[in-house]
Amino acid sequence: MLLPCPHCSTIFRVDADLIPQDGQTVRCSICHHIWVASPVPPPADQSVALSDAGAVAASLLPAVTQLSAARDRLKNLWKPCLVAVLAAGLAGGVIMNRGTITAYLPVLINGFDAIGLTIRPAVAQLQVAGLQASYVGDTMRLSGGLRNRGMWRTHAADLQVTVRGADGTIMQETVIRPDHDMIDAQAESGFFVQLVVEAGREAHVTVTPLANRVAR
Repeated sequence: MLLPCPHCSTIFRVDADLIPQDGQTVRCSICHHIWVASPVPPPADQSVALSDAGAVAASLLPAVTQLSAARDRLKNLWKPCLVAVLAAGLAGGVIMNRGTITAYLPVLINGFDAIGLTIRPAVAQLQVAGLQASYVGDTMRLSGGLRNRGMWRTHAADLQVTVRGADGTIMQETVIRPDHDMIDAQAESGFFVQLVVEAGREAHVTVTPLANRVAR
């Protein structure tokens, strides 16, 4: 055991068996100080300390296990999240482009209708071209074409034909269909209509594509 002198702080190494439990009078060989030395008390109960440490470790173990499990779940979560994002993007793309998709696959029109997604022609890419009118008596014979200016096939639109007089009053108005239900990219579908117009009156004709619902 180590025995320090309380006077000069010199530390001596002595046999612990030489110091009885009730103490022993000793003298410092350095400063000659005399005092009663007591045996060094045993260290704190290590079993209790170890037990306490074990209890702490045991209490922390569930938290560590849960943290590890949460980390593993987060590591594995990116895959389903990525799939969900891709699926949402794909679904959004299908919805946004359903007009083009159904122009190639008309069988899907009723399916989109069933879930409340109406199909309409892309009138922004349709253009009336080659409009010509001729008369036989009081009958106007009107012909022309509906051109698809887009890069993809599209649904043909209904055409509203309006005949107005010089003063702007409507003399005739009707809705007709082009010759084809679908129009390929950069292609054209013809149309023809006969209208009775009062003879001798000046007439102005307009043909307007309509974004009416496409039915199959």
